[in-house]
Amino acid sequence: MKPTAILPIALGLALFTGCVTYSVRADYDTTANYAAYKTFDWYASSKYAKGKTDGGASAIMDRRVRHAVEKQLTAKGFQFEKKAEPDFLVTYYPVYRNRQVVTTTNMGGGLFWRPFHYGMSSAVSEVRNIKEGSIILEIVDYKTNEMIWQAVADGALTDLRTPEDADEVVNDAVSRMLDKFPPHASKQ
Repeated sequence: MKPTAILPIALGLALFTGCVTYSVRADYDTTANYAAYKTFDWYASSKYAKGKTDGGASAIMDRRVRHAVEKQLTAKGFQFEKKAEPDFLVTYYPVYRNRQVVTTTNMGGGLFWRPFHYGMSSAVSEVRNIKEGSIILEIVDYKTNEMIWQAVADGALTDLRTPEDADEVVNDAVSRMLDKFPPHASKQ
């Protein structure tokens, strides 16, 4: 087999087996003054938490998501404020749901003689249960305790096979979720 024929096959297999596909969407309060926000803290650390915790994920996934969020927000110029009152609070939580996927493979064959056609075919269906996981990230105004921004990475926590996969996907998902925060269309 020629090396040029192997390349498309290898790329196809890499794309089929190695890619996690997910979508990101965001919603926000168009009346919030995002220019006034300079500092942040985690919602669970705030006076509003009342014993609630962020996440609901494993301790490792919790650290992974928190690190990615803190990294992205500080890269945007926001300061992580642990001691004084912050301008906004951040919380996230994973959402998991079970989904059934049905795949059907058609198999057939036949003999062809003019003008006759003899053939036989069959279909095999397989039902698989998939645990889909999404990340929901919310930003709350500290003074009003009102949510001002929310992003969802639908399917980002699906089919993470290794810790390295999880690191890569969570960092990418958080980056994509916070890409448009703060919104440029906000009141300044």
